[in-house]
Amino acid sequence: MLTFIKFTSRMVGINMVSNYEVFLKTDLKQFVGKWVAIAKTGVVAVGENAKKVYEEAQMKMPGEKIMLYKVPEEETMIF
Repeated sequence: MLTFIKFTSRMVGINMVSNYEVFLKTDLKQFVGKWVAIAKTGVVAVGENAKKVYEEAQMKMPGEKIMLYKVPEEETMIF
């Protein structure tokens, strides 16, 4: 399974840049195989279901841009 981060024009802005910077600096090893929601403060929600993780993150961080990412399994090969 390949995992991609899809950026849309709505995501461009200061919050998304800082979310991406947080993403690059965060050790996600403990979340292998799970969905993580990242906001400017760090990982704000984790789980097996992307929709539930996103909704939980929105409740915790109302009005903030949320970056959703599935942490790949260790065997995943990215080209």
